[in-house]
Order: sequence, then C-alpha cells, then structure tokens
Amino acid sequence: MADDLTPTVEWKLSDEGMGILERAGLAGLYLSLTAADEWAHEGLSQAVEIKRIIEWKVDSVSVQLWWDQKDLFVLSKLLDWAWQSKDGIIFAPGIHRTRDSLEHPWMRLEAHSGMLQTFFQHNRVLPREAQSSEIIQLDENDTFSVSFKKIRKGFPQPKELAKIVRVGINCEKFIEMKSWIHPGAAKRFGQAGGEKDWAGLPRIAFILMFAPIACAYFKMPLSKVKSSYFQNWAFLVPEVNNLDEFARSFIPAQRASYNELLHIGVQSLGDACLRFACGYVGRQFAKRQKTHKLYITTMGQVGHYQGQSIRKDILDVIPSSDSIQRYVKVIKIMANMFVKRQLKQQDTQDTHEEDIHPTLYIRQPTARGRIADNLIKNLYWYNDLLIPPRWQLDELERQRQQYRKKYNEDISQERLWFSNLQRQWRELMDLIQEEVMWESPNEQAFVEVFHSTLRLLLSKEEDAITRGGSRNLHERWENRVEKIRRELIHAKTLALTRKLIVELLSEGGGNRELTKNKKSIWHLLNHPHDWKKAKDLSLLALVTFTDKRLARLDQTKKDIEENGNE
Repeated sequence: MADDLTPTVEWKLSDEGMGILERAGLAGLYLSLTAADEWAHEGLSQAVEIKRIIEWKVDSVSVQLWWDQKDLFVLSKLLDWAWQSKDGIIFAPGIHRTRDSLEHPWMRLEAHSGMLQTFFQHNRVLPREAQSSEIIQLDENDTFSVSFKKIRKGFPQPKELAKIVRVGINCEKFIEMKSWIHPGAAKRFGQAGGEKDWAGLPRIAFILMFAPIACAYFKMPLSKVKSSYFQNWAFLVPEVNNLDEFARSFIPAQRASYNELLHIGVQSLGDACLRFACGYVGRQFAKRQKTHKLYITTMGQVGHYQGQSIRKDILDVIPSSDSIQRYVKVIKIMANMFVKRQLKQQDTQDTHEEDIHPTLYIRQPTARGRIADNLIKNLYWYNDLLIPPRWQLDELERQRQQYRKKYNEDISQERLWFSNLQRQWRELMDLIQEEVMWESPNEQAFVEVFHSTLRLLLSKEEDAITRGGSRNLHERWENRVEKIRRELIHAKTLALTRKLIVELLSEGGGNRELTKNKKSIWHLLNHPHDWKKAKDLSLLALVTFTDKRLARLDQTKKDIEENGNE
C-alpha cells in the first residue's frame, strides 16, 4: 500500500455526523480489522482472506481502506468476517480474540443474548430458533442452566448492504435504513407520520453495522407487562475519542467482565455503568487519565407497544474517581454469586439425563442497584436506601404475590424491600467498615451510636417479657423495628427527624458510644442541609442491626423470599 494513494473510503472520529453510536461503529470496525491481524497469525482462513482482498491503515482517530475489486464483494467479505456464527452463537472476532471463546460457545453467550435483545431483536433482521436451555457443567458436582436462542443457518448478510453499494459508499446523498442499526429509532406513527427509521450518508450507515461490537451488554431486572414478565437488556456505549486507547481498555474489560456467566447481571443502570467503568475507565483512572462519558440505554417491552423492545431509559454520565473507588469495594463485597439450589424431592429422584435439574442459580444483592445509582449521581451511598428503586418494583410485586399466596396475608412493597435488605446485612456491615465509603468519620460514628441504642432498646423489650405478656421477644422486636422504620421514613423535615432520633436516643439511655460521639451526632442532626443524612444513617443502622438474642428471620419466610430472587 502506497501512502500517496487515495483510500477507497476513509472515516475519522471528527467527521460530520459522527455521534456517539457512529464513533462506536468506527471502533467496532477498528477492532474487527486489528483482530484480523491477530487471527491471521493463528491461521484462521477468513482472516487470511480479508488481509488478501483489503488493505487498511488505522491510527488513533481514523480508519482507511483500500480495495480493487467490486464493492459488494469486498464489503460482504468484511461483514462476513466481523459477524460470524459458531454453534448458533454469535462469534465476533473483534472482541472474541481467544481460542477459548472460539471453542466454548458459553463464553460468547451473554454478548450473543444482549445483541439479540437490542440491536438484532427482530427475527427478520437475524432469524433465530425457538428458545432453548442448556445445562453447563461447572465442575464435577455443580451445574448451571442457561436459556438462549440460536441463530438459524449462520449469520445472514444484511439486506441494507445492497442499498449502500447501489448508491455508492462515498455518495453524499442520504439513504434510509431500518432501525436495527440505531436501536430505538423506529417510527412511532407508522408511514402516516412521515417519520423515517434512520437516514444518513451511506458510509455512516456502513460503520453503524459494526457498532454492536463496541458495546457492552447487561441483563437488567425483569419487568411486568400486563400479565407476563419480560427480560430487560441494556447496551452501554463508551465515548470513543481515541481508537487505540479504546481498544487497549475495551478488550481487557470484555475478558474480565463480560465473558463470564456471573458478571452480566446488574440491578440498575448505575450498577451497569460502574461495573463497566471499573474495567474500562478504571484502568485510565489508575493512570490518572481523564475518564470518558458512558451512554447506556435500556431496551424492554411496555404495555402500550409490545411489537418490539423500545428504549425504556437512557443515562449518560462521566463516573467520578470517588464513585469508581467506592464501587470497587461495593462490587467486591456485593458480587453476584452462585448459590446451591434447594432441590425438591421429586427433583432428586432418578431422572433421564435430559431432565437433570441445575444445582446452582445466580444470586444478586438487590441493594447494589440503589447504592450504585447513588454513587453514579455523586450522592452518599446510603441515600434513600430503604426506598425501593423503580427497577425493583415489578420483582417486589412478584414476591409480594408469592408471599400472599403462601401466608394468606398482605405485605407492602416497602416492608418487603426492608426484609430483603435485612438478608443482606452482612454485606452492608462490611461496607460500613470500609473507610473509603464515608465522606466524614461522623457518619460512621452515627451508625455505631444508633446500633448501641438499638441494643439497649432490645434489652428493654427483653425485660418487658419478664413482666408477662403473650408476645415473645422476636414478635415484640419486629413490631418495634417496623414502628421505627415507618416513623423514620415519614419524617420529611429537619425538625421531625431530629425530634424522632433524639427521643430514640433518650429512650435507649446513656451509652459509651453516645457519650464519645455526641458532638458528631448533634452536628448531623442539626445541620441545615445534611440533616437527611442522619435519617438515612438511622435507617442503615436499623437494617444492619443484629444481636445473638434474635433469630434474623423466620426460616420459612426467608426461603420464599430467596426463591423469589432466583
């Protein structure tokens, strides 16, 4: 290739019309081309062929391509290389760069499912088979079940490519494309509204076909639409300002976080952004480089339009260094984990091999969603911790219905959320012990004082039992805790919050922690702006309080709540 020859086509990050997704598309093309260099050394025939028919030059801000054969033939071969199917699961060499990912379909499964639920959601764009399940053997004793849809008959050539070639990839005339290349751009009012799915230059349309490669995918909590539950998926688009830096950070982040079954599930958009940032911008932060903006879009179904998944929420943020530092602790303490499934008796009986039940399921700490959303907004991590996040409401309603069916009694979503948080008290206590999580020592001291007060109040309830009564300690304490929770939640002003907490501290009586930290307590209780911290810290202390005199939860109720979180 001679440097003085004019390239057949060229893209720059700074070109007109290059938005966030378009720059991601150029990054996806960059990844696919550089992967061809790596896979050609491995002897992969398609990579060798691509290097034979196309020449390229890439740098930090641009991609140039040269070819001397028919456009349709060359561009078709390039797309065939970038998008492949192995065992019915998407294989994108740009991000799947190891032999393990090529030979083991499950290592590509979550990216495959995420792409099918966002960019390639329509069966007409990417035909697929019916939903199927597969049991993965993790070790000698433990198995895990995954559900997915396989691609039918390989990865088809996009029909839109013929339109691009017919007009000319360098033509300055706008063309219209289907909305799969820009999720969420579907017409709202059909043909009568005069809207278009997408319109732009042919060369921009072409690089958008590579955008899914440069995105990360996350499985969001379920949501209820009418009478059914649907899985929401989010795709995250990093802001690409330098192609070389992007590749160096993105590929290791993919290997570290998204090719493992445990790491794909998140509890909120903030959880997804910070999960990605720890592996991507976290590396840049460690080098004291500038962090980049992240755009994340949630795709899911809604009741008024069930023809396809649409954009349900969008978030664009620049994670702060403090948020990343604190989330590193959060994700270490509140990581997704495999949990042994309690098999029913009929499941343990001899069955055919195809009827084997998985022994594990993935549990995700639900508190992580609220904490991550607080961190991404640069709020203190325990802000409104006892208020259920909106992404948890449908799942809470499902748990509430199960509770009603099992016990023939109602429970509010707020109380059920409090109960769920109580089951995560160990993780929350571990966070409380981490100094990096606090803006001031006064906050940590406040929790210790409130724990001491609760312990004294428990002792008073224990003393009351000796004077007679029909309720045991567990019942008396549950009622007392619920009363404190409701009163704290309903305290909406500084005066009400201060009055309630001072009364509780007075009722508990003097204790060493209160005497030692009385200035810190009063500073928070009487602060004109930060008084709400006192309320949220009191609720945090309430949900993490434990004592050897108490059983944490009734075991039967705990079982149904755990099963509701599978």
